[in-house]
This record gives sequence, C-alpha cells and structure tokens, in this order.
Amino acid sequence: MIDPRFKEVLEFIEERDENGEPSVRAKIAIKIQAYAQDVDDLRKELVGIEDEVSDLQVSVDAQSIALHEQSERKTDLVTEAQDAAVRAAMSGSGAGSARLRKMAQSTRDRITEFTKDFEEEANRVAQLQITLDAKKQAVKDQRSMIVRRLNTMSSLADRAGVEFGIELTAPQPQAQSGPRATAPRVVRRRPRRVRVRRRRAS
Repeated sequence: MIDPRFKEVLEFIEERDENGEPSVRAKIAIKIQAYAQDVDDLRKELVGIEDEVSDLQVSVDAQSIALHEQSERKTDLVTEAQDAAVRAAMSGSGAGSARLRKMAQSTRDRITEFTKDFEEEANRVAQLQITLDAKKQAVKDQRSMIVRRLNTMSSLADRAGVEFGIELTAPQPQAQSGPRATAPRVVRRRPRRVRVRRRRAS
C-alpha cells in the first residue's frame, strides 16, 4: 500500500456498533481492504501481461529482421532472372541461349514461390504486431485501473479521517511567520492658530 493512512484505517475493521453491526468506520475499512486486494490482484496480472509484451516484442523484432533479409534476397533473385533473360536474348538460338533461358525461367519460378512465402511471413509479422499493440494497450489499461483504485482508497481514507474524528494525514509543516510589519505612523498636525487683528477706533 502506498498511502500510510490505509493501515491506520484497517485497525477499525472489526469495530461494531451498539447493534453488533459493523460500524461506519468498519465499513470504510472493509471497502479499503477489498480495494487493496483488488490492487494486489491487478498488479500480479500486470506482471504477466508485461512478460507477454516482452516475449512478443522479441519475436516481432526477430521476424521483422528475417523478413527484411528475405526482401533483399527477393530483390537479388529478380536481378538474377533479368540478367539471365538479357543474356539469353543476346546469345542467339544456340545451346548457350537455351541454357540461359532455362536458368531465367527457373529463377522466375523461385521468385514466385519466394513471393508466396514472403507474403505469408509478412502476414504473420503483421498479426504479431497487432497482438503486441493490444497487449501494450492492456498494460496501460491495467495501470490506469490500479491508479483509479488507489485514488478511491485515498478518498475513503479521507472520509475515514472525518468519521474517526482524527486527522490521519501527516501534519503539514507550519509556514514560518516573518517579522510583523509595523503599521505606518500617523502624524497628527496641530491646527494652525489664526490671529485676528482688531481695528482701532478712529
């Protein structure tokens, strides 16, 4: 389990209320336990799928290399047949020409058979690639399911913290308070005295 709160919640799995039924806290703990078992099962399945992906990848890589080599061999055979046909045409109608024509025809027959085998092998590689892609997607889906269940377990642990009346999460470090800012000093000015001049009687 990743979340350390899960262990604390599971301690209440046997708790019963006044009627002998599982308490709210126990029900939450039971759900978390079920999800935890599900996560363990999914992880075991994930290991098996990942092993299949590795084996398929090795097979696809090896057969792809062999297919590439066959493609190059086919190109060589086509070139060989073309050369034999050209030499047969240039040699006239003698015994040498007949031998070259026979050689060219034999090479063309080999190309036909080779092409058939090549296409069958290419189809096998394509099917293997499809299976490999499907297994890779299954790995992604399996990981997503594990994450979703862990998130659900965390949500249940949050709810458990409310039901238990305690804080199950680790205490957060308190932010250090900086020096208190002093309020700007208000300077009060005394009102200006106004002197009134009195006129003298004339």
